[in-house]
Amino acid sequence: MEEIATLGASKQRILKELLEKPRVIYELSDKLDIRSNAVREHLNMLEGMGYVESKFIKTKVGRPKKTYNISSDGMKLFPKKYDLLLKILLDELTSEKGVLWVRDFLKRAGKRIVKEDETKFKGISELLTFYNNLGCMATAIEKDGNIVIKRNNCIYYSLALETNNVFCGTFEDALIESMLPSYKVTKKDTVSKDKYDCEITLTKSES
Repeated sequence: MEEIATLGASKQRILKELLEKPRVIYELSDKLDIRSNAVREHLNMLEGMGYVESKFIKTKVGRPKKTYNISSDGMKLFPKKYDLLLKILLDELTSEKGVLWVRDFLKRAGKRIVKEDETKFKGISELLTFYNNLGCMATAIEKDGNIVIKRNNCIYYSLALETNNVFCGTFEDALIESMLPSYKVTKKDTVSKDKYDCEITLTKSES
């Protein structure tokens, strides 16, 4: 999933302005000191990428104004510190309930997220879609009769390091095995300092 830092400086500034409220071209032009034609070109590109939406709003006099606002996909470009929030919650729960309770809680959460997902058929492609919607940049290959899932962008990176991969070893395992009941997680190459990718090996269950 793309991040806002990968866009040009002008597009970043436009999106940040639209975070505050919907705007028309001349407002962005004045605010950012960019020519109206240039603003229009940036907006057209951002709209084509799905990060901006536009609509016409009626005015008391004159023609309707074309107004631009940030889309839900545009909102996803901005970084969010989910890992920090999760770490604080897990620390507090561990302190209150103990490690075993937290591990059981994470397993139940992993199973529940699959149960509440609307996708009827669960398979490798659905698992990859789930991961990639989170921004994991996941791919899968078949190797020696097993399925190896590689994620190039661990969205839990800081959390994984600071909790010795407890989150991945409980929530993730339960999620995978609930979505793919005919497979078992048999091997993991987890993240470490300065290593942001991980590999999960899935083996077909004998039963």
